[in-house]
Amino acid sequence: MQTFLELTAKYIYEKYKENISDLCIVLPSRRASFFFKTALAQASPEPIWSPEVHSMEDFIRKLAKTDVVEPINLQLELYDLMREQDPNMDFDQFVTWAGTLLDDFSRIDQNLVDTKKLFEYLTEAKALERWDPKFLGKEISPTLRKYFSLWDNIEKTYHNLQKRLLENKQAYTGMAFRKVAKDIESIAKSDECLQFIFIGLNSLTASEEKIIKTLLKHEKAEVLFDSDDFYMEKNTPNRAGSFLRKYKSTWKLPEWRWQQNLLLTDEKEINVIGVANASMQGKLAGQLLQEIREKDKHAQVAIVLPDETLLLPVLHSIPESIPTYNVTMGLSFKGTPLFNLVDLLFEVHLTGVTQLSDSGYRVHQYHHLSITKLLTHPFIRRYELHLNDDPEQAKYHGMIQLVLEKMVQENKVLIRAEELLELSQHHPLFEILFKSWRDCDDIIESMYQLIDKLREVYSHGHNTIETEYLYIFYTLVKRLDTIFDCREQKISVRSFKKFLYELIGQTRLPFSGEPISEVQIMGMLETRALDFENLIILSVNENTLPAPKRHESLMPYDVLKQFGLPTYAETEGAMAYNFYRLLQRAKRVNLLYVLPSDTYGSGERSRFILQLQNDLALRNSRITFRDMTAAVQQEQTRKYEEDILIEKDANTIAQLKKELERGLYPSHMNMYINCSLQYYFTRIAKMQEIDEVDEQLGADQFGTIVHQVLEDFFKPHEQSGEPILAGHVEQMLQALPAKTKAEFSKVTQGAKPERGMNYLLYKVAVEVLEKYLQKLKESDELPLYVLRLEDTLDAILPVQVNSEILQVRIAGKADRIDLTGHELRVIDYKTGKVEKSQLNVKPEELELHFLTDAKYGKARQLWLYEYILHRTLQRDPGKILRNAPHVSPQSIDPKSGIISFRNLDGGVLSSEFNFESLGNDFVAASEKLLTDFVERLLDPTEPIQKTKDLDVCQWCAYRGICAR
Repeated sequence: MQTFLELTAKYIYEKYKENISDLCIVLPSRRASFFFKTALAQASPEPIWSPEVHSMEDFIRKLAKTDVVEPINLQLELYDLMREQDPNMDFDQFVTWAGTLLDDFSRIDQNLVDTKKLFEYLTEAKALERWDPKFLGKEISPTLRKYFSLWDNIEKTYHNLQKRLLENKQAYTGMAFRKVAKDIESIAKSDECLQFIFIGLNSLTASEEKIIKTLLKHEKAEVLFDSDDFYMEKNTPNRAGSFLRKYKSTWKLPEWRWQQNLLLTDEKEINVIGVANASMQGKLAGQLLQEIREKDKHAQVAIVLPDETLLLPVLHSIPESIPTYNVTMGLSFKGTPLFNLVDLLFEVHLTGVTQLSDSGYRVHQYHHLSITKLLTHPFIRRYELHLNDDPEQAKYHGMIQLVLEKMVQENKVLIRAEELLELSQHHPLFEILFKSWRDCDDIIESMYQLIDKLREVYSHGHNTIETEYLYIFYTLVKRLDTIFDCREQKISVRSFKKFLYELIGQTRLPFSGEPISEVQIMGMLETRALDFENLIILSVNENTLPAPKRHESLMPYDVLKQFGLPTYAETEGAMAYNFYRLLQRAKRVNLLYVLPSDTYGSGERSRFILQLQNDLALRNSRITFRDMTAAVQQEQTRKYEEDILIEKDANTIAQLKKELERGLYPSHMNMYINCSLQYYFTRIAKMQEIDEVDEQLGADQFGTIVHQVLEDFFKPHEQSGEPILAGHVEQMLQALPAKTKAEFSKVTQGAKPERGMNYLLYKVAVEVLEKYLQKLKESDELPLYVLRLEDTLDAILPVQVNSEILQVRIAGKADRIDLTGHELRVIDYKTGKVEKSQLNVKPEELELHFLTDAKYGKARQLWLYEYILHRTLQRDPGKILRNAPHVSPQSIDPKSGIISFRNLDGGVLSSEFNFESLGNDFVAASEKLLTDFVERLLDPTEPIQKTKDLDVCQWCAYRGICAR
């Protein structure tokens, strides 16, 4: 295969070999320039002096003889000039559009736009003419007036910026292009170059066109294009040739070099491969590369990455059998762990909350999620290990973990910097991370100190990549430090972040490699003018290749079209040309794309694939087109045991017995019946959930608040023995909002009731409690004697297990035990909704399902409370009736009931336990059921296993272990 650059190198050598060193050769990119020099060296049979070879941008800079200013310096210069027009301009707002405005200036100059006409077009009269003629002569709105005055100021600033830069022999990119286009007549007449040769260019700006056409007019230039009949046909809708077709028809070149017919005649193999996700493309690219090199160990292969984030997955997938390859694009610094750390640090300082403290001073508080993410970052964790290994820093050992645990224990949703520093004993790392940032001086100082701290860890041992990250980041901070005078410019944290991230976005970590290696990994733009027999192009999806339609200009779309400025249509045309030109000489092409997924708009294959499939492949019979889907083949499969079975061996049974002796509570019984494995994890293995900071009130905390408010109201009556009357309830209603708010703050600690969803939950709590107290006030339950609150009652039940008598403790913690009339009740509060139907137990289901079916959970709870109450009255009635000496134990009817705060109209919900089939005596029948349950719990033939009822798993903390 003869590449385009080999063709041009041979042509140029044969035509200009006598004066080849006097040529000036211009190509689209520096990468193409390097490959051209190699091709020229191969075309020459003897050593030669190389001509000047430049990329287009380097060529313009050389001819302009000016320094091209960095974008950040330009933005600061622009701000000073804008302030002259508008002294009240806010810097933070300015930086949000300054970069786009400078890009507009550059495009205006590159395309030689008449700025007088352009800005006139954007002024008031012209704008109103275009918008609506009926408003002519009428007063315009302040918003429109501000818009027009902004453009008036921008016009003045544009001219002032150019004037200032010219005085300092400086320029921005577009300004350099305009300067060269303006001076091109004199440059053409000079003897600087014998001949200018432009190779492989496309999508030229107006200034580039003027430069080339002027040199052509003076017979000082030759242009060598790379085009193909497929997209150069007249009236074709294919955008790939839109620029070249225009040049061919309007430039009137003596000869058009070159136009070949490769796409429609050459034999090609095109494989379109859909993959499940983006990262899988890297793995597949490595496998395709290995297959190609196994067939031909010297095959030229290019792996092209339109999406630079796939560079690391691709590099990790390069087979070990390929020792040398070249990476031309560099790793974006944004893809490094150090950038992630810096990003988290900015998140901490920018997402904090400033509020008034009790003393009246404004206090800055950081959000717990930001702090947690920052302190668990791998770089900080690595520093913690380094610190823990230093015996001289013993007082700081475990410091970071201690801070994280303390935040969870105290539920610190927001935490002040002073608190963090106190928890860390004012360790220097915490001083660096959490000291307040007032201006960019503070930020720069913190960054320097952070780099020094991390350098202590990574400067020892084999941490070359981390050390490289730190060095590159140091150079970025140093550049900003030299550019900014923070006191002069008053740059805020957000503005500094924008400048820093702009620099980071332009920074690449270079890779060393053989530049002319047979395997190249490159971005799409770097492929310009280059050819490869084997292509592997990733991310051939819409919105990646081509890129999405974006309007990246402050000027309206119609203005861009009116003045010939580039829009997304030109961008798509340029990308289409790069794509099809790359395919012209390729023999084997693999196009990888991500398959559609559940995410809206993802996985749409690129229009380029559809064009190849429905146009090119049909017109060229020598193209083998395959549409495939990549499948993951699992070579080794491990057998997965779906069920988790724990046999009740002697050790497990001994632990179960201890648990029964400690106490069988209603919640424990229900847990075992619902899922014996959950009971095992909780009660035997003692596996606990990881505590986290709760910003929003959970269902359990909401219930705790409701319980606590009622306990606070009823506690004085339990202690004094005085019954609750209607007047007492009225006092409770008056104090309810303040009491609820106080309890809310106690329970939730850092999660305040004044914020977001918590405020709504606070209001709900007040509403349900108000409704309950109102109903109590109007009910016939008064006078109500409160006998016990949040008290644990128990009864010992001897159960014979084999030859052993086990003393099982049946226990329950009652929310309230009260007496109304002669009815003694143990009451359980439920903040969820409970219906009367949930508490009904059919007599025929008592023996079969009462102790095995999850639906009887609430009924079992009431049954156990009632059983314990009966036993306590038999054994020690005074323990219950100390506040009710006016009634005799024999006259009391013990009951259990539920108050559902979402079903208050149902009153106290109770259940009737018809134990006739087990005997008329409630206590004896209950003990028979309990004995049966204990025997089942200790039965070694019944293993512990996960439930088959998936509804039980929905909120289970152990569902991840069970793969549910």
